[in-house]
Amino acid sequence: MTAVSWSQSMVSRLTGGFFLGGILLLGLVLSPESSAVCQKPPMAEKQRHLAIGSMERVYRVHVPPGYSEVANHPLVLMLHGWGGDENTFLEDRLILDPSDARGFVLVAPRGLGSGPPDNSYGSWTFNGSATGLTRDGGPICDTGVTPDYRYASCKAAGIAKNACAWTHCQNLSSSDAEFIEALLKEVEALLCIDPARIFVFGGSNGGNAIWDFADRPGLSEKLAAISSLIGLPHKSYIDGDLNNPAPPALLITGTEDPTDPPGQWESFVPTTTSNEADRFYYESASATMRAWSQRHGCEIDKAAARVAAPEPFDCRSYCPGGIDASPALDCRIEMGHVYQLENSWPLTLDFFLNRARVNP
Repeated sequence: MTAVSWSQSMVSRLTGGFFLGGILLLGLVLSPESSAVCQKPPMAEKQRHLAIGSMERVYRVHVPPGYSEVANHPLVLMLHGWGGDENTFLEDRLILDPSDARGFVLVAPRGLGSGPPDNSYGSWTFNGSATGLTRDGGPICDTGVTPDYRYASCKAAGIAKNACAWTHCQNLSSSDAEFIEALLKEVEALLCIDPARIFVFGGSNGGNAIWDFADRPGLSEKLAAISSLIGLPHKSYIDGDLNNPAPPALLITGTEDPTDPPGQWESFVPTTTSNEADRFYYESASATMRAWSQRHGCEIDKAAARVAAPEPFDCRSYCPGGIDASPALDCRIEMGHVYQLENSWPLTLDFFLNRARVNP
């Protein structure tokens, strides 16, 4: 979105809120194959660079204190929200402490848009976000109300078809999803990573993008699971490519979120942003998870069943199995467009640890 004043509509679309609270800590969890000698030393925690397409992309790595050169560690790739960067999550103890306790390596890349030619907000481009269009050519927002957030790169390339476009249009010959695929390959080559436990997490704009990225050839078959925190697909973009495997997914949304509203349980009509100025259209949480459940072969003719979940979550699933087994889990919590990491992050990590790929 273009540079405008720090109104409520802007703040609510940024990286989310951060609150202090209790953290569930578990012991270090290494790969069952940890007896194999890896012999890859830990990396220094500094900004790193990776050439992808015509651009040099930026990322940062966090290695847990218990990192072992003779064991394989689970990996989470963390996608920041609109306006964030590679430091958004990796400088927050609510992220680092529970991740370290479970032995996770964390990788945080930077989206595009904060530098030239856009000089706007770092973002991830996904289905509809750069064109401003739904699959059928309609707008992804109410153009009569929503401010014009079009990036300079989208205007110059003629990609943005209306004022609903709100993410970058840089280096699209090598998409953000392709960058992530290349980044995972690089990290696997440099660190002791368990190929059966590679995960992607996104918050807000990063969470919006996950549904697209996880459905791309080269990534869909590599990911053990994904988790989207307060991020839904734009209207019309829930029917993925059935030729690609759909990794297990955890969706966490806020029942009071005005920016990416989940809608009511079992409501399958698109929802609309209702903050100060924006009126973007998103698929509801139930519609998103019902479609993902169908990709896993689950019966979707009945309402999603409530599954036992830690307080303060209400979690439901169309698929059999509890919170430790369902391949498509819809969890909601009473909050707005914030992260509430003291609750959401431990749930996400434990969701991941229960979902290693069988044949990596």
